[in-house]
Amino acid sequence: MRVVIPLRNGSLASVASAQTYAFVELDESMQKQHISYKESWSGEFFDYIVTSKRDDALDEAFELGARALLAREGMDIEAILEAMMFRELDEIV
Repeated sequence: MRVVIPLRNGSLASVASAQTYAFVELDESMQKQHISYKESWSGEFFDYIVTSKRDDALDEAFELGARALLAREGMDIEAILEAMMFRELDEIV
């Protein structure tokens, strides 16, 4: 599974305010396998995008077939992955 996390100063941000994007590869047991960082998620394929704003600009992600999850602004990558593992994040539809 591939998850995209927009970051600003190393913490979760909205897509609009992100400085970089973390692409996290997870195995079947939700364990982190690999993280890469890119300046944009445009044109990339992924399963989920995590955002801090319910009304964030996610149309392109939805068009790619990705699902969106809502987390608290300022969470770090590890906290987001833990929340995903325990299904504590709401899905944005």
